[in-house]
Amino acid sequence: MNISRFFGSTSREAMRQVRIALGPDALIVSNRRVNGGVEILATDSSSVPGAATERAPMPGSVPHQAAGIRQQEVAPPPAADNVMGAIGALRGALEGRMDDLVWSHQMRRTPVAVNLFQSLLSQGFSTALLRAMLKRLPEELGARAALQWVRTELETHLPVLRSEDSLWQPGLALALVGPTGVGKTTTLAKLAARAVRRFGPDKVVLLTTDTYRIGAHEQLKIYGDLMRVAVHIVQDVAQLRSVMLGVRPDQVILIDNMGISQRDRYVREQAALLAGAGRRVQRLLVLNAASQGDTLDEVARSYTHDGGTALSGCIISKVDEAIKLGGPLDTAIRFKLPIHYVSNGQKVPEDLRFMSAAELVDSALQVREGQRPLYAPSSGDLAALLESGGHSAQELQAEQERRARVLPRLLSAASAGGPISLEQARRAAADLDERLACAEAYDFWRDLHAPNASVQDGAAAQRAQGLMRAACQEVSEGNMSRLLVIHADHQPAGAQEQCSFSFLFSPKGQALSIPYYQRQTPSQWSDVRGVRSMERPSPTQALNQAMQVLNAQAQPVNLLHIFEGGSPTMWRQWADMQADWLALIPGATSLWHKDGKTTPNALSKQLAFHAIPDLAARLHLETLGRAKLGEIALWYAVEPVQLRHRNAEPVHLDLIVLRTVARHDGKVLKTRFALMHHCVGSEVIAPASLACYMMLRSEVQEMARLFNAVRGLLPASNSEFEEELHLLAAAQLTLASWDLLQAPDNRGVRQLSARLLGKPNLKSGQSVDALVKMLVLKEAMS
Repeated sequence: MNISRFFGSTSREAMRQVRIALGPDALIVSNRRVNGGVEILATDSSSVPGAATERAPMPGSVPHQAAGIRQQEVAPPPAADNVMGAIGALRGALEGRMDDLVWSHQMRRTPVAVNLFQSLLSQGFSTALLRAMLKRLPEELGARAALQWVRTELETHLPVLRSEDSLWQPGLALALVGPTGVGKTTTLAKLAARAVRRFGPDKVVLLTTDTYRIGAHEQLKIYGDLMRVAVHIVQDVAQLRSVMLGVRPDQVILIDNMGISQRDRYVREQAALLAGAGRRVQRLLVLNAASQGDTLDEVARSYTHDGGTALSGCIISKVDEAIKLGGPLDTAIRFKLPIHYVSNGQKVPEDLRFMSAAELVDSALQVREGQRPLYAPSSGDLAALLESGGHSAQELQAEQERRARVLPRLLSAASAGGPISLEQARRAAADLDERLACAEAYDFWRDLHAPNASVQDGAAAQRAQGLMRAACQEVSEGNMSRLLVIHADHQPAGAQEQCSFSFLFSPKGQALSIPYYQRQTPSQWSDVRGVRSMERPSPTQALNQAMQVLNAQAQPVNLLHIFEGGSPTMWRQWADMQADWLALIPGATSLWHKDGKTTPNALSKQLAFHAIPDLAARLHLETLGRAKLGEIALWYAVEPVQLRHRNAEPVHLDLIVLRTVARHDGKVLKTRFALMHHCVGSEVIAPASLACYMMLRSEVQEMARLFNAVRGLLPASNSEFEEELHLLAAAQLTLASWDLLQAPDNRGVRQLSARLLGKPNLKSGQSVDALVKMLVLKEAMS
């Protein structure tokens, strides 16, 4: 039995690798979180006799199976929890022993992989990265070809800045962050020299927030005087915001920050300081090449999950002091931090290099003369470890075969709607992995129900950033140019708290994730990043906050913000923001059209409407407004309007009017109105698409009932950190419950979940229970 290891940042990504390598019939041996991602051990089902037996039962087994069903009608079915617990016990039986076997089996089979593993480990690369890479090493390659294959793999996956021109743009605000002593101030001076050469000294401004280290701001002032560049010292967010807003829009701002240990709680405070600057600040993490790999991993993890705007990349410093370069490159790959520059000395400005991925990999793989690593195993060490490790392959294969025989029986016992084959369950689990909303919900469900699970400060912020990255990657891979962000408020009946969620959808209406929320209680306001305040923001301020946070995290993906309500004052303020938005408004709203005041209701009677003939192609949904897509037709009209106010310039917007019409009798079911603001320079969105997005906004209102049901299923929160994470988990599970009902690709999952519930078809009120059944089943099979 050949077992392979697959590693991805999410379960969905890892499962996609499994299906590509082993096909849809692959057997999952184990599924667990390691090193900030998900590791899956899997094998080809054809290598397990029990799996083939399950798919092709003996003729005599059919009557026996039917008899088992008749017996089930008389006796009460076993409790689902007990059945799923038994499946989970089967899954856990192999996990500990498989870990050593898989890797040692690959190493024994491919001696070249052993040599590469030992060599790359001595260059500072992590075992996690090497295993993920070398498991795909073609076995037929010789030593020289294998090394070239590794070089190509590293170059392909190493993120680097595309060009210096893409970074140095007028109006750039750049901040260096990182622990104490990594060379931030000197590196900032080198960057300042580059900026002065490009723009001139009057277009560059230096800032420092480091008022603790003795001589820190004096050092920066010396550099500023030498380059004739203005230097400002700020101590808090108010001073920072004042300076930032006082700088001309075309000036480049470079910010030096106090060095903070990755274990210091002030990391989050510094992130909040930069986030409140009043201007988008790109943060670069400075990685000390002379640090150990584990230290670099801890630094990157801390600053990546500090609750601030996402890191734009990193700078590798002190390369001249480092013995090996694998550690910082490994960290950049695993945390997806594009390398902007490499600092290799103290000279300003000479010792700062812009390097390509190929140059960086060459430097990392270069064997220095006389170098003999003391802290990495030699080839002899590895050989001894391979000989002593591992369990009997025959014993593990027997355990896997037993699991394949028993699992179908347990699945049938868990179903109240007839027997379920293992193949049907596998296919449904694979379908869940293909839907981002469901895949992320599964990760939440598994983590929240893990034994001895503990939630640390910043856990919700970390997961939220991951949800945003996954959504951006989804639209990028689908060659889509933007994300839809639907903002909606929710206040459970009788509750004193109110939540505001930001739902992410693809332009086709596919539910993706919920990376941001705000929560208001009688005592405080807070958001998913862990930012808290005793003062409750106004609706305008709250929406501004959400739009700014998401716009900063989504770069370079464009966002279209969709919300309901507002006022002329709010719309005027939002029109000044660099953002596209679509606001659903009442029909009696006062607008200016041509030479006089009017309302959407009155204006719509004068407009020509156009049909949307390809509705199913524009929105990949089963229903709209509780009606099948084939039962309704959408007609839209668009007309330019203005917001006018004395002593102010008029604001130009587009009025979108949408009519929902019943196909069978032509009756107008509902008329909706919205104002569209196109940001200068952004891609213009077709009015027909905007009309579809208006309908999608109405669907979000259906999620309120689902959210109340989901939240009651989660375990009790024992701390404020758990409450933050549980609220984010409830929102993502709610979105997945809606997606289970709405996505055409989920029809197979709906059919299976209905059988698990003992129902002929899945209805809207059953989607939460159905999702939970599927998540428990998927976890038991993993």
